[in-house]
Amino acid sequence: MYRFFLWTSVLILVMLVAPMSLEACPGCKDLDDPIGKGFNWSILFMIAMPFTVFGLIGGAIFLQWNGYRLSVIGSRLKKDFLRIRNFLNGQPATDN
Repeated sequence: MYRFFLWTSVLILVMLVAPMSLEACPGCKDLDDPIGKGFNWSILFMIAMPFTVFGLIGGAIFLQWNGYRLSVIGSRLKKDFLRIRNFLNGQPATDN
């Protein structure tokens, strides 16, 4: 039992000390240079792209499955937009 606690405490000590002296990668040191910024933007783009693609495909499948058509959604959005614009301009609301 003593050896278990000894190795556990050594492991915890290494886990607490090692991150202070190590870095993730050499490219992440200088974030102000153009190459570092390019790496950061490319990583963010690669992370966001699958969510965008699957979100668009999933949204299209969802709308198709529920029987919505883009013309119906567009006309509803247009009515809502016109109602909000008229409200902000102080004009009376019209229900067309």
